[in-house]
Amino acid sequence: MTNAPVILTLDSDMYSNDPQTPLRALCYLLDPSMDPKLGYIQFPQVFHGINKNDIYGGEMRHVFEVHMPGMDGLAGPIHAGSGGFFRRRVFYGCPSETPEMNQGRQVSHSIKSREVLAMAHHVAGCKYENQTKWGRKISDPWCWLYVVLFLGAYGQDYLEFVLSGGPTKRWWNHQRAWMMRGLSSFTFGLVEYLLKYVGISTFGFNVTSKVVEEEQSKRYQQGIFEFGVPSPVFLPLTTAAIINLVAFLSGIAQAGRQRSIEDVFLQLFLAGFAVVNCWPVYEAMAWRRDQGKLPLKITVISVVLAWALYSTSSMAF
Repeated sequence: MTNAPVILTLDSDMYSNDPQTPLRALCYLLDPSMDPKLGYIQFPQVFHGINKNDIYGGEMRHVFEVHMPGMDGLAGPIHAGSGGFFRRRVFYGCPSETPEMNQGRQVSHSIKSREVLAMAHHVAGCKYENQTKWGRKISDPWCWLYVVLFLGAYGQDYLEFVLSGGPTKRWWNHQRAWMMRGLSSFTFGLVEYLLKYVGISTFGFNVTSKVVEEEQSKRYQQGIFEFGVPSPVFLPLTTAAIINLVAFLSGIAQAGRQRSIEDVFLQLFLAGFAVVNCWPVYEAMAWRRDQGKLPLKITVISVVLAWALYSTSSMAF
């Protein structure tokens, strides 16, 4: 499409508020004293119109204010998808002179070799965990290792967010937004990639409308989630919310019958954590009456899917 030595990537709904942005980028790209391996210059994205608590995690504070400065000493951060000036030559392979990084590098075994395929089948087999502690009783003392790792990861994430100037409530919404994306857009993105990989055509990319209705804007400013569109992208999220709620209530009932919480503490903790994060989904399913509530069709299908998954797992285990 172009034979220019420098290529700009920019989303259709973004712009630069500084007319000298190209000049600032060229000052680095054309400076002979700069490292010849410099591949691109990018400008952090700043989003306007975000509500007080950033319920959708759109600020992306970790990406632009924590990770990027931290990666400066490690060959630089990844490209954020927009606002980048690329040298054309970076699209033709790795600039590294290390032989292992060249495009022609050969691995010791082909991925289709007998040894690699045999190991893959062994690891993927149903009996791989037999005679091991992997996948055994969850009350095993080793489970506390996972608790420590979980709390440590969340603690680090929280400290990074707060120390970069973000309030606690925004951090909570940020981590919840990533979980919700993992069960919605990321899931559908993975499915679309796999379909394309095997040669099945997909729906393709559509540019969505950026027009926001007045009532929808009011709900957003009030910190209320929007679920009003009957989109299948909400199905995995709603199904997971239902499963975790049922699991949490069942765990409480079991602990009450046994008069002991020791055997189900970790399960209750994980399910309870998911329930708290999914609270906006329950609100949209049960008692919201505005146009942003979850469509009944999505709720019914999600209940059926949750029941089907429960029935299948009951028969399997």
